[in-house]
Amino acid sequence: MPDMGRTLAPVALAEIELERPIESLLGLGDAVAVEALVRRRGEPVGWVRVETAGGECHAPLIRAALDGLALPAPRAVTPAPGLSVTVAVCTRDRPDDLATCLDSLERVEYPGLEVLVVDNAPSSEASRVLVEGRSGRVRYVREPRPGLDWARNRAIAESGGDVIAFTDDDVSVDPGWVRALVAAFGSDESIVAVTGLVLPAALQTEAQVLFERYRGFGRGFAPRRIGVEGRGSVARRYGAAGAYGTGANMAFRRSLFGRIGGFDPALGAGTPTRGGDDLEMFFRVLKEGHALVYEPRAIVRHRHRHSLEGLRRQIADHGVSFSSYVVRGALTYPDERLGFARLACWWWGKLAFRALWPRSGPVWALRRLALAELGGCLAGLGRYPLAKRAAARLVRFAPQSETRA
Repeated sequence: MPDMGRTLAPVALAEIELERPIESLLGLGDAVAVEALVRRRGEPVGWVRVETAGGECHAPLIRAALDGLALPAPRAVTPAPGLSVTVAVCTRDRPDDLATCLDSLERVEYPGLEVLVVDNAPSSEASRVLVEGRSGRVRYVREPRPGLDWARNRAIAESGGDVIAFTDDDVSVDPGWVRALVAAFGSDESIVAVTGLVLPAALQTEAQVLFERYRGFGRGFAPRRIGVEGRGSVARRYGAAGAYGTGANMAFRRSLFGRIGGFDPALGAGTPTRGGDDLEMFFRVLKEGHALVYEPRAIVRHRHRHSLEGLRRQIADHGVSFSSYVVRGALTYPDERLGFARLACWWWGKLAFRALWPRSGPVWALRRLALAELGGCLAGLGRYPLAKRAAARLVRFAPQSETRA
C-alpha cells in the first residue's frame, strides 16, 4: 500500500518546552524522524517534524524547525469553575486498552472526579475484573444492548457530575485534561460542549503514520468558540462538524441532554452506521442554539490502528458514518435537507479529487484510502434506516445493569 522506496516509519514522538534549553535527542534507534508537541509554559502551541540521522536528532535542526513555527499569542491561565465531573469510558472486549486508559486517568488530579466504565455487550468478564481491581473512584456498569450510543446514553443516566467527559478505551489522557475541559466552560452558560486536542500516542507503523497524513484527529492549536450566527442553513455552514472535534475527546454539561436528548443509538460503533454519533451531537448542539468550544489545552493521545488493512477498514467506516450522519440530519431536520445535500456533494467531490490527485506524500497509499472512504460513503447511504430499525428492536429491552464500585 505505501509507496515503494520510501520509509514512513517508525517516527519517534517527543515534547519540547520552549522555556527550557533545546537539547539533542539521542538513542532514537531506527526512527526516520522525530515529531514533537511544542509547549510554551506547559500550553500546547504547535507540532514540528525533524528528520533524524543515525538514531539522533541534533539541537540545531530542532531549533531551525522551531524558528519556522508560527506560534499563537500567549493565553492567560483560566481557573476552572467548581463543576463536578464524570469521565465516561465506553468499552467492549478490549481490557488491555482499557487498562492503559485507566492508568492515565489515575494521574488526573481533579477534586471529586468520578470515572465510569460502561461495558457494552461484553463477551467476557475481563473488563469487570479489571475495574474491580481499581481504586474506589472507578465504577463499572454493564450495558447489554450493543452499540456505542447505548453505552454513552447509559453513562449519561448513571453519571452524577455537572459535566460528562467522554473518551475512548484506546486513548490516554493528559494529566491536565479534565481541568482544561472544565475551564473552557467558564461562566458562560451558552457553552454546553467542549472538545479538545487529539494527538497520536505512537507512530511506530506505516499505518499509523498514514492515518496522520491522510486525516488524523488533530484540530490545531488555536482555541475557538463555535456558535450559530445569522440566518440560513446551519448544515451548509456548520454541517462539517468533524472540524470541531471528535468523540475521543468531548465533554458536555449533563443538563444539556435533558433539553436536546441523548445520543442516537442508530449511530456509532457497533451499529451498521459505524459512527457519526459525535458529528450528529455537535451539529445538534449548534442547531439547537447552543455553543461549542474547541480547547487545545485538553489533550488526549489516541492509539491508531497498527496494520494497513485495519487502517483501510477504519477509513472506509469513516465514509459509512459520514453518509449515515448526513442521512440522519436530512431526515430529522427537513429544513436542512438542501444544506446536507450540498455538504454531501462537497465532501464526496473532495474525496474524488483526493483519489485522483493526492496532494503530496505516498501517493498510491493516500489514493487507496480516499477510494476506500468514497466507497464507504456510497455504502453508507442506506445504513441509517437499517440501523434505526435495529435500534427500535432493542428499545423494548430494559437495561439490566451491573454496577460495581
